[in-house]
Amino acid sequence: MPGFLDGDEVAGDPGRYLLRIRALDGRLCGLGFVADPQGTVLTAHECVAGLDRIVLHTPGGQTRVLGPDSVLPLPAHGLALLRTDTVGGLPVPPLPIASEGATGPGREVVLPVPAGEDGRVVAVRCGVLGATGAVYAPGPPPAEGRPGPGPFHLLGGVLLLGVPAGAGGAAAVPPGTPVLDARGGAVVGVAAPALRAPEQAGALTVAPATGGGPVQDGPELAAALARNAAGVPAYGPSLNLAGVLRLAAARSAAASAGPGRVAALAADRIDRPDGLVGDEPSAVVTVLVGAPGSGRSTELAALAARRAGGDRPLPTLWLRGADLDAADVSLAGAVRRALESAAADLATQPPPGPEAVAALCAEAGRPLLVLLDGPEEAPVPLDAAWLRAAGEWLAATGGRLVTACGEEAREALAPDGRDAAPHPAGHPDALDTGAHAGAHAGAHAGARRPALAVHRLGPLPAEAADRVRRRYGLPPGWPAAPDARHPLAVRLAGELWAEGLHGEPPCRSELFAAHLDLRCLRVAQRLAADGRPRRGAHRRGGGRPAGPAHGRVRRLAAAVAGRVHEAARRMLGEEEGGLGRAAFEELFPVAGGWAAAVLAEGLFTPAGPGYRLAHGEFADWLQGLHLDLDGALRLLLGEAEDTRPAGADRAGEAGPGEGRGRHARAVPRHRVGPVAAALGQLAGAWGAAALDPWLHRLWRALDLRPPGSEPAWWAGRLLAAGLAVTPDLAEHRALLDQLAVRITEVAPAAGGFERLPADGLGRFDAAFWTGLGLPVVRELELLGRLVTADGPGRPFLAAVAERLRADPAGVVPLLCGWFDDPRGLPGHPGTTVADLAHDLLYAHRALALDELTEALADAAHPRADALLTVLAAEEPSALCRAVDRWSHDRRPERHVTAAVHALRTAPYARGAAAELLRHTALTLLARDEEPGLHGAALALLIADREARAAHLPAALAAYRRGGDGFLTARTLAPALESDPEPVLAALADRLGRPGAPVAETLRVLADARSPLGGRCGAELAARLLREHPAAAGPVAVDYLGRRLAGGAARGPAARLELRLLLGSALAARAAAVRRTFAEVLAAPVADADGNALRGELLDTVLATEGDPEVLTALVERLAEHCAAERPARARTALARAAAGLPDADRLLVRCAGRSAAFALLLADWPDGWPLRPGGPRLDRMRELVAAGRDPQGAAAEAGREAGAEPGSGNGAEPGAGTGREDPVEAVRTPASGARHPAVRPTRLPVPNQGQAHGTL
Repeated sequence: MPGFLDGDEVAGDPGRYLLRIRALDGRLCGLGFVADPQGTVLTAHECVAGLDRIVLHTPGGQTRVLGPDSVLPLPAHGLALLRTDTVGGLPVPPLPIASEGATGPGREVVLPVPAGEDGRVVAVRCGVLGATGAVYAPGPPPAEGRPGPGPFHLLGGVLLLGVPAGAGGAAAVPPGTPVLDARGGAVVGVAAPALRAPEQAGALTVAPATGGGPVQDGPELAAALARNAAGVPAYGPSLNLAGVLRLAAARSAAASAGPGRVAALAADRIDRPDGLVGDEPSAVVTVLVGAPGSGRSTELAALAARRAGGDRPLPTLWLRGADLDAADVSLAGAVRRALESAAADLATQPPPGPEAVAALCAEAGRPLLVLLDGPEEAPVPLDAAWLRAAGEWLAATGGRLVTACGEEAREALAPDGRDAAPHPAGHPDALDTGAHAGAHAGAHAGARRPALAVHRLGPLPAEAADRVRRRYGLPPGWPAAPDARHPLAVRLAGELWAEGLHGEPPCRSELFAAHLDLRCLRVAQRLAADGRPRRGAHRRGGGRPAGPAHGRVRRLAAAVAGRVHEAARRMLGEEEGGLGRAAFEELFPVAGGWAAAVLAEGLFTPAGPGYRLAHGEFADWLQGLHLDLDGALRLLLGEAEDTRPAGADRAGEAGPGEGRGRHARAVPRHRVGPVAAALGQLAGAWGAAALDPWLHRLWRALDLRPPGSEPAWWAGRLLAAGLAVTPDLAEHRALLDQLAVRITEVAPAAGGFERLPADGLGRFDAAFWTGLGLPVVRELELLGRLVTADGPGRPFLAAVAERLRADPAGVVPLLCGWFDDPRGLPGHPGTTVADLAHDLLYAHRALALDELTEALADAAHPRADALLTVLAAEEPSALCRAVDRWSHDRRPERHVTAAVHALRTAPYARGAAAELLRHTALTLLARDEEPGLHGAALALLIADREARAAHLPAALAAYRRGGDGFLTARTLAPALESDPEPVLAALADRLGRPGAPVAETLRVLADARSPLGGRCGAELAARLLREHPAAAGPVAVDYLGRRLAGGAARGPAARLELRLLLGSALAARAAAVRRTFAEVLAAPVADADGNALRGELLDTVLATEGDPEVLTALVERLAEHCAAERPARARTALARAAAGLPDADRLLVRCAGRSAAFALLLADWPDGWPLRPGGPRLDRMRELVAAGRDPQGAAAEAGREAGAEPGSGNGAEPGAGTGREDPVEAVRTPASGARHPAVRPTRLPVPNQGQAHGTL
């Protein structure tokens, strides 16, 4: 395959590209040429027309016989394709084919034409006379310039060539002869004398090699042209995709990446989950961000290698920041210079402009990808405007950009891209990456902004770090734990191990020092070696030359090290951190091999017009050794300006290491590496205690300098770097506390931590705190403070949750310590830190249930107790395991915890969990020294069917004695069904004693489902009512109301029992007793049978009751629950109650003013309904309703007109007619599925005091 082809090369040896096409009888039919790497031959159709088999003759004398299956005629284009892959291909280099319209009138072309009888081929230069249309009629040659008989084809773009008469004219050119552009050497067409054009006039007609028509008519021709463009390079004005690929490959081969070339660096890549994947970035611009030594250049090199390989290589252009020019406003200038440099390396013509190159790639469906490594090296600082211009240029041309840089450069290039991600397909900012990207780029460039993605590289995951360690042959533990996930540290450790440096794993500084020593030693060996050939060395048995003396090598190594240190010192003064060519050659002269040696050993690498140390992090460490840290901080933190005397010349000469007269903005931010390295070296040499004052100095600058200023940026960045490298964070406890407190003070005012400036306190995000490597106790203490600074995104809370997931056993007890933290969260009003702890522990309970229950028990806090109660219902198995453990614990307090939570878990325990509760109860019962827990144990055993019979007598005896808070009437409820007689006897005995739990006992009796339990419960409630009238409230609410609502009123027996109980109540002389029963019966219940019986009992009350106090309470309760009552039933009850009230009109209107449903009931009273309540207020209310007023509003207005205040509380104005001035309280009606207002307790009546003041 030719590297570069032009007309002059064809003129030098035109015959090596031509194939002769003959018939089987040896007759020459025409010429052809190889068009693609597969050996496809392109010729004129007339060369193969009418031939069944043809013979190809190569320039070397070989022949190939092709049958009809290998010949593809394309008469519509005047061309034919010959496949030779079935006969072994052809040993002939292919010729590139120019794109359509590559030549025109006045251009010069070259014709390789056979001349003489010996078949010698000469190159004939011709001029293009013009382009026209022509007619092609396959078959015998036509006569008189007219098309012959048969079908004919119209061709466009046919070239007319003026062949010199000295070369024989057009008649001397065989059909199928390739016509080459004289400048680029690409084929523009094939000679086709059979074409007839109206303006031919003796000119040679040339069929265009691209077909001269739509390629859709010839898919085979289109495929051959695509293979030619992708596989046969053409350069200069005829540049094609293969030429671009060759130029890009040459650029990558010559470019430096790390200590070597791109290919060598790509081979060093390790698969990692956060690395670049695939061959095509999803965004127009991708910023790959990583710390020095994290492998970002390796990722770029691996991407370039992936794209260059395979069956479909993709164009990838490698650039470094040093390749940019100060005058570049975007990426176009650097791309142009890189392509021109690659063309010079290949000794080819320079390519067209970068826009044309990028568009060519996009049209071929392989967009150009530019890889920019180290934009920090640019001669001028790059900013967001530069990146935006580069992205717009790429979007317009269909290209892509991936740049690898540090965080500081990312802040300048993509300040808003901290959380950016690639745009998904279909997003308005996502650009087409398919085959037609170039065709549509121009139309959409103005309407779409280039998409930006920020891709971050972190430390290697543990699995990837282990793989790379094994790749370098390192044993476990090498390098040390802090460096085991650092790609550069592992690589350098592997080199040292291979050189025999074993023993204790070195730290990062020791690694760099050993790497420097090793490289200097190798450079010295190169310098000391005698490179001249030794006489007689070619003879067999010649002795090996003696190596250089060790003393000389050591002296040379020391000299090399000294010069390297001097180079690092000089680099400190350069904004880009590099070394100019003059300074480099001064330290490492070409003479004597110094420059070649340091470059060959990968210590330095070319970067634009100068040189740099090969590894960025190593360069920072080496330069940090020579940095005046105090002077640097005075400059960077603005302290030099604060202390400069008034009137001093700020533009004066800078003192050594002080930087006088330069503002901090003059120091590029990416030069933070040497300063951070100097802080690390200080800590490594003198310890964390010596570093602490320097960090406090940075903290003061961060706190005092204006946010967003350069001194504040440097202070925050260096403070974070110093805390990351300190050997003992405990020495900086006070500093970390101050930093966390300051964040919590300023974040709420800014709207949450996420709103803080990223170059100030916003730098100290959750990742910073979790990445410090603090002990988990200390880390959770700080995060507990910082969660109050969270905004809507809650980053610190997410960090706590992540830590909880990573180490639940260690973090759960620490979160329990947050239960005492009452601080609120400004971003989430109503929530405290204690609430966060509760929510976190509950949400992540499945991670370590047993550890969670133990931690909650240890906490001994009300919030912990509440969470254990929730877990009893949600996770009963875990709670059962916990109480079983606690019952066997040596600590008495754990036995109490076991008793309490065993009772709470018992309703939810099943199967094996219930057995654990039984064993827990037996264990507690066996502890004679803790009798206070026996009640809880007996309560658990009573609930267990298998253990109930054996322990019921003891439980009933303990219940009769009383005083045990664990053994209550409710705990005896399970035994009421299986052993009703003894349980009812115990309940009755206990009710007769002072201080008995009346309400609870009655509720248990009301819930009884056995006939005996229902009968005895009703008798016991009636007896209690007779003997203790003050218990009317619990009897009515907790027994009667609960039985009606709970469905325990079914059957004749149950109905009779409740009627007898009501009879006992109605027989009471005290109106307060009857009032309580009336209030309960006035409220509907959900159970249908119970509600029906309630109505019957209510009718009984209405039939016998005449006390206004009782009837008033009944009406008020009926009005309150009117919405749940059937209207007909409500009207009947209301009419009967109102008939017994002397001032029903006032009462009904007042109740209507409180209840909209009751007002509607009164207003919508049917005309024919008997017992319709009346009165002036009611009549006025109905008038207002008839006039269109709302019933409740009409009632209020009617009451006001009459001097009343509907809805004013108890309505106890003079003349109310009830004689009751005590406030009306809500009745607690036990209705299934609904909770009603609580009933007032039954109290002794208070005599009327004239003006009501409530009850005593």
